[in-house]
Amino acid sequence: MAAEEVLQTVDHYKSEIERLTKELTETTHEKIQAAEYGLVVLEEKLTLKQQYDELEAEYDSLKQELEQLKEAFGQSFSIHRKVAEDGETREETLLQESASKEAYYLGKILEMQNELKQSRAVVTNVQAENERLTAVVQDLKELQQLPRVRSLKGFTRFQRLVGSESPNQRLNLCPQQ
Repeated sequence: MAAEEVLQTVDHYKSEIERLTKELTETTHEKIQAAEYGLVVLEEKLTLKQQYDELEAEYDSLKQELEQLKEAFGQSFSIHRKVAEDGETREETLLQESASKEAYYLGKILEMQNELKQSRAVVTNVQAENERLTAVVQDLKELQQLPRVRSLKGFTRFQRLVGSESPNQRLNLCPQQ
């Protein structure tokens, strides 16, 4: 009888070790997956930052070009004013072209300002998501270091933090079905 009890205890411990090994593997996999999502967010942040910098440079360039056009417009207007008797028709044409260009560039600047605002909002959202994922990764690290009983309680807390969405859906990396 005692040998049979020892065998049952050994079998029980083996099954418990297998179960704990499986849980550890799953937790490790989830931690790696969260880290991968964090890297994707960081890469996206860098791409958005580069786009933001490019838009800002283009915005500055267009603004400078607009100033040059305004200056050129002023000079052109002065010259045509001096030769007003034969240049009234030409002056009208130049004024219309300049106004059209100015309207075009002002529209372009407004469009770029809107893109810049949108890029800033996206960068802010990506930073918030990155901070949230960093907290999730930190929680996973803490969970991995806690004893088994605390781990189950912590995992429940982790699930509440993460929510019911998959990480792909939160990051909009895959279409929602």
